[in-house]
Amino acid sequence: MPQYNTDDIRNLAIVGHRGCGKSTLAEALLFSTGMKSRMGQIEEGTTTCDFADEEKSRQISISPAACYCDYQGTKINLIDTPGYAEFFGEVIPALWVADCSLLVIDANAGVEVHTYKVFEAARNQNQPIIAVINKLDKERANFDNTLASITESLGGPEVVPVQLPIGTEQQFEGVVDLLSMKAITGQGAEVKYTDIPEQLREAAQQAREQLVDAVAATDDELTMKYLEEGELTAEELAEGLRKGVAQGLIMPVAATSARQAIGAVSLAELLARIAPSPVSRGPWRGHAPGDGEEIVREPVAEQPFAAVVFKTILDPYVGRLSLLRTISGVGQADAPVTDARSHASVKLGGLAFIQGRQTVAAGTVAPGDIACVNKLEGTQTGTTLYQGREAVVFDCPPLPSGMHAVALEAASRADQDKLSGALAQLADEDVSFAYERDRETGELIVRGMGQLHVEVITTRLQKEFDVNVTLKPPKIAYRETITKKVRVQGRHKKQTGGRGQFGDVWIRVEPLQRGGGFEFVNEIRGGAVPTNYIPAVEKGVQDAMQSGVLAGYPVVDVRVILDDGSSHPVDSSDLAFRKAGQLAMRKALEQAGAKLLEPVAAVEVATPDDIMGDVMSDITSRRGQIQGMDALGKGLQRVRALIPVAEMRTYAADLRSLSQGRASYTMEFAHYQPVPPDIQQRIIAESGQESQS
Repeated sequence: MPQYNTDDIRNLAIVGHRGCGKSTLAEALLFSTGMKSRMGQIEEGTTTCDFADEEKSRQISISPAACYCDYQGTKINLIDTPGYAEFFGEVIPALWVADCSLLVIDANAGVEVHTYKVFEAARNQNQPIIAVINKLDKERANFDNTLASITESLGGPEVVPVQLPIGTEQQFEGVVDLLSMKAITGQGAEVKYTDIPEQLREAAQQAREQLVDAVAATDDELTMKYLEEGELTAEELAEGLRKGVAQGLIMPVAATSARQAIGAVSLAELLARIAPSPVSRGPWRGHAPGDGEEIVREPVAEQPFAAVVFKTILDPYVGRLSLLRTISGVGQADAPVTDARSHASVKLGGLAFIQGRQTVAAGTVAPGDIACVNKLEGTQTGTTLYQGREAVVFDCPPLPSGMHAVALEAASRADQDKLSGALAQLADEDVSFAYERDRETGELIVRGMGQLHVEVITTRLQKEFDVNVTLKPPKIAYRETITKKVRVQGRHKKQTGGRGQFGDVWIRVEPLQRGGGFEFVNEIRGGAVPTNYIPAVEKGVQDAMQSGVLAGYPVVDVRVILDDGSSHPVDSSDLAFRKAGQLAMRKALEQAGAKLLEPVAAVEVATPDDIMGDVMSDITSRRGQIQGMDALGKGLQRVRALIPVAEMRTYAADLRSLSQGRASYTMEFAHYQPVPPDIQQRIIAESGQESQS
């Protein structure tokens, strides 16, 4: 394995909508640069990046995978990311460590919902972007229409083609390279460089002028030279384009058919020439542990070693792999490093470069390169590894939380014994999967980004860990509250021989505004209730609030005022007054107009224009309230709404069916609101049936 200088490394995250050909494009680059003798196929399960069993069986990318190729001494690291919205959480760490995004767009479909989503995610991380219009060999593929879709929908950098297709649909055979003004035709590594075909010369010249205009506008010196001489040299154009891409001012657009490996060599050449290197990206800014002072690390060998883990893989064949991006310094095999999160000392054991599932041993790893290590058992995705006395942390960008929740039950006692460990391993590998035991309902809740995500998790539980589970909708965390003021007495008196129990309180109970929680106010005067018993009264009140009178849900948004009572010099005690508080609060809840509250989510749906009416109608049918709409670019809208959580149980699957997978959504808890009377009666009735069973 040759050693590379940091200047000769390119780190790219391949992103785009599902089905646009990202994994196949990575395969075409590997094949066309000689890293593979045969190009793998998705249908055969032989691609480098889709190596997990679930990816092969479903023929989709589920997790990021890393691979690399060499183009004339430049190492091109590729991180193939999932295109399904359900696995979007895995895209964020890949963007974090890449120096550029390779945005793949279907030549037939144009910009789709997830295209915009990953584009925005890249822009939010100040990531340069190179676009690739793929599948140009397909029926109805149209380069010009897709280019217009990119220009109109993806605002920010100036969109400029750097290649033009030669031929259309099944006659697509190569590209015109606007940097060299040569035609490059052929498949795989078998390409020919020839003059531009006569029928494309005028279009190529016009596109070249557009490219020169865009590049010259990014640099004052180039602008002056262009105005004076009317042209830029090939070297000036390439260098100006490289700088414009690195600054996020230009988004160049290439042309390929990944499946036919047409345009793959010219794309590799383009990436080697204009994609930013780790040096172009510049220093990484971290901080001392605990959000301390800023620490800056340059991608140079002279600084102490530091790296970040951006993916954890639990592979049944190779074990636990931690994929990392070096930030500064040189990584040495088996060298000791410190885990900044756990402060544990670990080793860079099995330091290697990675080709999907395969690894290639590496004695050292240069600053800015991507590699992997094994057996870092306690090291999690997002962790910083460092050497030296100066501790440093580089923060991973915020990750989206799972929106689709289901209750999970083990099928047997044997499955229950293995379940906890299996879930822990899956959560360790998948950054957007989480699980927890609901304190209120006692259910084990698993959360993913959508129904497909949860299905993949449960399938992996069965196949990889031999754990069988059943899924059901989770119980909704309803609340109860009151609607009117009451004043009641709670009196606990018990005499069974010997010392008795006596506690007597009067409380006023009144509703608080929504979200007010609970307040306890002491208005006792003259010692009617001794001061030392008042905390016990409050505890008793809170005991009663754990289970409301309607359906047994916790009570919220209530103020309780203790204003009178009496005590006995011998029989009063903390226990007696706690019991009196319980009795009083229970009586108050029965008299104060109890009402059910339901959780409401703030939901944002990104949808194409043509189905926005259907999406809004569906939201209304779920008792949702439309809060507003925002344009995301031509053909895309964002609908903001408040929807009861109970109505969101099947939303992921329903939205996918409604939109044919073109729409996506996010949700987070907003507030509680009263349940409509008819639904309240149904919930109360169901609660009674459950308690009887």
